[in-house]
Amino acid sequence: MIIKLIKKIPFIRNVIGLIYPIFFPVISFLAIISTKINTFLYFILMKMDWSKLPQTEWMDHDQDQFYQYNSNGSFYHLERGIIPRVIVSNFFFDKNQYLNLKVRKNLNILDLCSGDSYISQKFFFDCAKKIVSVDLDPSALLRGKKRKSLNKYMDFEHIFLEADIEKESLESLLIKNNLDIKFDLVLFNAAIEHFKKDELDMIFKSLKEVMKEKSLIFGYTIVEDENNPTYLEDHHEMFFKNKEELEDIFKTYFSNTKSYQTLVNGRWNIYCSASNNKIPYL
Repeated sequence: MIIKLIKKIPFIRNVIGLIYPIFFPVISFLAIISTKINTFLYFILMKMDWSKLPQTEWMDHDQDQFYQYNSNGSFYHLERGIIPRVIVSNFFFDKNQYLNLKVRKNLNILDLCSGDSYISQKFFFDCAKKIVSVDLDPSALLRGKKRKSLNKYMDFEHIFLEADIEKESLESLLIKNNLDIKFDLVLFNAAIEHFKKDELDMIFKSLKEVMKEKSLIFGYTIVEDENNPTYLEDHHEMFFKNKEELEDIFKTYFSNTKSYQTLVNGRWNIYCSASNNKIPYL
């Protein structure tokens, strides 16, 4: 709005043209310095998070965004959001939304084992009517609450529930919190490896009870070698060798699945989307 107003007033544009050679380099220098300071502060936060005992089990993705992406180009946190968003766009959005260039905020989203809710908040804010984040760690949920409060564009209803999904069904959790809701989209990012097969059976059956007839679930993990000491063997219960192993789990509960793999920043990432409806290709 301000830029449009400025463009209509030649005097203001002339003044900006005069001061541009002086002020632009100064402001640009300050921006670069502030970015470097910000990156360093998030570097300290990340080292503290992953050096303390007990070790953190969830990633504060603001550290990804402001430290790792700025310092070494690591962008797997972006990929985790972009791939499901492309699928969701083709799965849920209709022709009129594309023609009008306007997304309706009509999706109920379950962010399961949400961590700090970065993916659901950053990549689905414009199409989410309601997001329900479920996680066992209250500090992870608190991080998501803080981000929501600091960003006005996240103008959707966001509910944060602390729960152990190994011990409590999602349906009973919703009832306990007076929530009458069925979900269009379930995000199950970087969490499936934390459960054993029998635990996953309970979780997936629980999920199907709270998903709409036309709904989609999206999961992500990495290919790991359980004999490699660099991986989080204390946290991970399952180790996947390829995308087919991940897809096989989803195939047990949904009639349609599609799996994907990428090699990014030294990680072999595997993804799977699943539904009882037809899933579009990327």
